[in-house]
Amino acid sequence: MINPARTPELEAEIERVANLARELMRAYVSWGSQKKTGETHLATHGDVIDFVNFRMETADSCLKLIEADRIGDALGLCRSLLEHYLLFILICRGDKYFKVWDLSNKTPAEFAEFFNERKRAWEQERADGKTDCVDFRKHPRAARHVMLVYDGIRFEDGEKLPVSMYYFHFEQFRPEIMRLDEADYFEYYERPADLKKAMKGHRQEAHLKYRHFLGYDALVMCLELNGLIDEAVRHRLEAHYTFLGTFLHPTNNAVRDLHERSNWHSGTPMIGMEYDYTQTSRLLAYSYVCYLLAGILDELATLFESSPKKYIADPATAALRAATSAVPATVPYFWFLFNEAPLYDKFNWAIHHATDEQLKEFGGYAGVPSDLIPFNQHIYESLGQGLGGWSNVRVGQYISPVLGRSH
Repeated sequence: MINPARTPELEAEIERVANLARELMRAYVSWGSQKKTGETHLATHGDVIDFVNFRMETADSCLKLIEADRIGDALGLCRSLLEHYLLFILICRGDKYFKVWDLSNKTPAEFAEFFNERKRAWEQERADGKTDCVDFRKHPRAARHVMLVYDGIRFEDGEKLPVSMYYFHFEQFRPEIMRLDEADYFEYYERPADLKKAMKGHRQEAHLKYRHFLGYDALVMCLELNGLIDEAVRHRLEAHYTFLGTFLHPTNNAVRDLHERSNWHSGTPMIGMEYDYTQTSRLLAYSYVCYLLAGILDELATLFESSPKKYIADPATAALRAATSAVPATVPYFWFLFNEAPLYDKFNWAIHHATDEQLKEFGGYAGVPSDLIPFNQHIYESLGQGLGGWSNVRVGQYISPVLGRSH
């Protein structure tokens, strides 16, 4: 791992990014007294704020862990924040939802025949205006399952709900119902047979909600279904999800590798290890918190801005938007999900892949389009390298965004 030397400039940058995270949280709390509700109260707006409140609590816990020099634990908690962020994107903008036909009891040949027959029938119903199903397709991740896709949920008068179907899936899901059979645990009285049968049905329903809508793979599929992420974003998401997961699940050396002299093994009982976390790891943790907070708050602002005035008379999101837009401007060296590729990634790609003609066409490595650059899955190492300065005879100089110099 290449880390820039421990410097006061890097320490000042860490403090700057930490302050940015705190400012995002202050902006959110202040927003509560700035927004104005309309003449009609809609409970879902309050529920959405409750959702965000608890994500703010998680982010606050992350910041406290970083301040206590518990970087590995902070990154593990960021994984939870990331999953909630993905769900919140769908709650706010996931208009497309689907119902599932489980036809796994059919043979592949029977399924193919049934699917083709039913799709022709759907196409005719669609042409005749007799169905509000907007797509009829095979499930991409479940063999011999059909997806019937719908576009938005509405009140009886046809007005679109401010939240999507994913809000209701989340609201109704109970993991204990999915995973635990009540017959295996203490009960005050014997349940009648009809209630046991009903609970079995609830368990199957909870399993389907998780499998198709709320589990990580399901969230990614639903984001793609709604056109909210493309393939490049999905690759970045998979890398961040996997990296953060190493601090949540048993992974050898994941936390150790974030320390100075990470190859030192003392064999002495202690809390953690005797060497400090690197400055890069602390900056990385703060960067994650900033981008996750900004993403959640941007979704919140979008939802309130798009609500009819009878529900939200004045969303008052200007200060929120100013706070969230400061994140990619202030921390451009961290490549998250939706921001542009950092200059270092462009520089590194140009060294190894750009032709002289491309460099001339783009006006140097800084002009290389982000969509040409594959994401570097080695997130911690890549950030450390990007904090230093570099030079290349053909490509030119890369000036450190923190230290203000190149080698």
